[in-house]
Amino acid sequence: MTSIVKLSEATTLELVKRQRKLYAESDIDLRMEHLIRDTPHPTLSSWDIQRLLRTSRAVYFDSHVEVVSGHHTDIYLRFESIARFPDMITLIATNMAEWILQTFRHDPPAGIVTTSSDARLLAERTSQLLATEFPLRVVLTPFNQETGKIGTEIVSGTVEPGARFLSLNDVTTRGMCVSKLGKVVTDHGGRLGGMMVFARRDSGQFPLMDELTARYPFYFSVDLDMPQWEPSDCHACRDKQPLLSWRDLPEF
Repeated sequence: MTSIVKLSEATTLELVKRQRKLYAESDIDLRMEHLIRDTPHPTLSSWDIQRLLRTSRAVYFDSHVEVVSGHHTDIYLRFESIARFPDMITLIATNMAEWILQTFRHDPPAGIVTTSSDARLLAERTSQLLATEFPLRVVLTPFNQETGKIGTEIVSGTVEPGARFLSLNDVTTRGMCVSKLGKVVTDHGGRLGGMMVFARRDSGQFPLMDELTARYPFYFSVDLDMPQWEPSDCHACRDKQPLLSWRDLPEF
């Protein structure tokens, strides 16, 4: 198994330079287009998504990254890059708010359970946009910046027995985190009404995602083709390419 490389200042600068060069090449739009899969309920247009990803430089191409789950990928989406731009958060949240209105107009949820990561920006902005239609409480769980793991502790009484909540995360691959947030709702006696993420990036690999989308109303702005592998099956490991951790990737 390939060991994770710690980025020195020199290697960080080289990584940033290489990614910037990729974004300056003429085929960047085509590369972005190839990432975007059709969604069952189109929300943001393909052009909107391409512009958002290109402007924020949120996608690492031609990389070798270990994600939170321990899987490896050669294309990585860094949501923190998008979170830098308030207008992009508003664009995504506007679509989330529209979906909530369409899906739950006659039986609105009480709130959204999300993590204290940058996902909270989506939940808070969505709640603000819906304030005049119906109020949505935002309930936060802990988030560990070092491990990428979410906690299950919430302020007592913020999820009342019988109240319906949505679970929201920024990005999902296997569906584990957004499902864990849903369990926070049910463990406190609430009802899970649906799930929301900005990006689904499982490439159809993980069965839990199909189970969740079949069981609950499920919103995602974009479905991205970003295959992931177990380390033993990773082609980049076999080629002995340096392995980077998701937490060490810089903005560029």
